[in-house]
Amino acid sequence: MKMSHLSHTMQEFQIFETFNVNFSFIMLTHKSLYDESYWEKILENDIQKKSLNEKLHLIFTLVMFLQISVTQLPQFIFTSEVQEVRNRAARFLGHTRTATSEDKAFPAGMIFRAWHDNFPKAKKNLHKMIEPCAVEIVLEESDKIIGDKELQVKLKDLTLRSILQLVFESPVWSGY
Repeated sequence: MKMSHLSHTMQEFQIFETFNVNFSFIMLTHKSLYDESYWEKILENDIQKKSLNEKLHLIFTLVMFLQISVTQLPQFIFTSEVQEVRNRAARFLGHTRTATSEDKAFPAGMIFRAWHDNFPKAKKNLHKMIEPCAVEIVLEESDKIIGDKELQVKLKDLTLRSILQLVFESPVWSGY
């Protein structure tokens, strides 16, 4: 094993130790440790007939019972090498154009709005978190405008009329 790989692996284990969780076995197997047959033995037969609200309460009480923090669960979901977990995380982060609402089209956005709207004290940190993305978007849009051939002005053609025409009559501005 190369030294850099060993160092990287050691860092990963240190991260997992910080969360007091040993994900190493799960992450190395690429397969969940528990399947439906496990839960069929433990849970009552009509569990699937319960309402979504009841199922969500069941899951959250299991999380609390197992002493898993609210940080550890999404950490596992979004860093797991288990294919089924990755598939579901990818669907959550994807965008569904045919969805009936923006919340259903992009669930991660719904989570962000819920944080933003329901936890006012967290707004400062949420804004700090998205600031680099906002700056990246502004720079990309700025570069598009600067590089737009319709907006480029040659000094020899610069007249008051050309400036007014550019500002008030250009079809480029209709997109902004």
